[in-house]
Amino acid sequence: MTTQSAKEAPAGASGSTGTAKPQQKVGGFEAWGKKWGLSLSLFTGLLIWLIPIAGVNPVQHKMLSIFGGAIVVWVTMGVNFAVSIFIMICFLYFWVGNGTGAMKNGALVRSTDFALSGFSSASLWLIATGFVISIAMVRTGVARRLLLHVVKGVGRTPLGAIVAGSLTTYLVAPITPSNTARSMAMVPVVEGLAETYKVKAGESNFGKALALSQAFANNITGSAFLTGTIPNTMFFAAIIAAVGTSKYTTWGFWALAAAPTNFVLLMLACWYLTKLYPPEMKEITGGIARVEQDLKAMGRMSTEEKKAIGCFVVAVGLWGTDFFHGFSPTMVAFIASSLIFLPKPLGILGWRDVQYSLPWELFIYIGGVTTMANCLARTKAVDVVLKMAFASLGLQGVSYFWLLMLLIGFSIFSHCIWSTTTAMTGVMAPIYIGIAQSLGFDVARFCVPLAFMMAYAFFLPFNTTGNLIFMETGHYKPNDLLKSSLPFGFIVWIAWFITALTWWRVIGLM
Repeated sequence: MTTQSAKEAPAGASGSTGTAKPQQKVGGFEAWGKKWGLSLSLFTGLLIWLIPIAGVNPVQHKMLSIFGGAIVVWVTMGVNFAVSIFIMICFLYFWVGNGTGAMKNGALVRSTDFALSGFSSASLWLIATGFVISIAMVRTGVARRLLLHVVKGVGRTPLGAIVAGSLTTYLVAPITPSNTARSMAMVPVVEGLAETYKVKAGESNFGKALALSQAFANNITGSAFLTGTIPNTMFFAAIIAAVGTSKYTTWGFWALAAAPTNFVLLMLACWYLTKLYPPEMKEITGGIARVEQDLKAMGRMSTEEKKAIGCFVVAVGLWGTDFFHGFSPTMVAFIASSLIFLPKPLGILGWRDVQYSLPWELFIYIGGVTTMANCLARTKAVDVVLKMAFASLGLQGVSYFWLLMLLIGFSIFSHCIWSTTTAMTGVMAPIYIGIAQSLGFDVARFCVPLAFMMAYAFFLPFNTTGNLIFMETGHYKPNDLLKSSLPFGFIVWIAWFITALTWWRVIGLM
């Protein structure tokens, strides 16, 4: 397994542990974006600044210009994501200065705290420490052993094999904050099952359903847990920057509100894909032989594996009960990471084992996105524009419930146009927070359900690297992914609609 993040993380993020990232030819929009993206971004920011906008003060106008330029550079990926943050911070410090436009002795007051406000976010460290736990589970072999046991237990039929892979993805999601990492871990399983079941790539409905189920599972499990994918912690950081912490911004509440529905969606996806692509066989005789051979080759569970399981249990146990004890999810991850880094024989890894696998580019990018959300919230720049937009569209009278349902649907299907969920979250989180603020809603309560939707990038291959990874197994083509995902997108939307009317009312989210 790799701990590298790619499409759900900024392109080019460091963090490879030795597994090569899928090679993609740079062409079309991507090549155009790299050539012209930065110039178009600067032009867009300048254009917004030169256009008069009624009702906004100079500080708000500057923030809207910077945000508009940031959206363009993130969509086009004109420069490295971390580099875009360095540029953005320079504009915040030297041009905006502070959140109120304060002057001293005729000069603009420039606040470092304002320009770097998001870099104090605990969510940044949750990402780094979460990756440490993930690396420990992978390096010791625990993740692979778990996967093999699940496949052995329920994988004796075509549907069972598909369910086994999806269940394994679900079980490791809390400690793998990277869709790419989970994808790379599951590819050998997909290939191994296809080989033992004598399935050739591109010639079998079973192989197609198996690979597609993993692409779907990768996205669904990312939504199930706060630590399931990096955009989740990004969105939470933006919410906390705007309104502070609450019961809605805990790891346990996320799991309580999102994990059950996503588990149902996971099982529905397995069933749905076997109906869409009926397997050629009813039962697979001897299909578990390779799994048993792999388990035998691994031997008995090692001491290192047992220690990794202990750290995993500590982390998930404390995360899952954080609404009782109130410990920060980040501090819980620090505890688990500290146990992992203890000197041997007590610990598992040394710092040099992980230093090149941690996503430092993501650290910078998410700090910058959180800063942007924080600055937009302080200056109420988006708030002003959204009020005008809602007034012009006549949406002031739309109820809380129906507006939320519309935005949930919009969030699900708008993944079609994005090539990274990280960039999508960086753009949409401040907008959704601004909508809640402009309409006087409880920001956390309104935005947490929308944060659940940031992971559903299962429509086209380029929407997330996991889709590309599983497509490169040769079992499905782009049209197969689109054909299966569009109807399933409506199933996801309906599932959340039902959840909002039932389960969310029980737990107080609606």
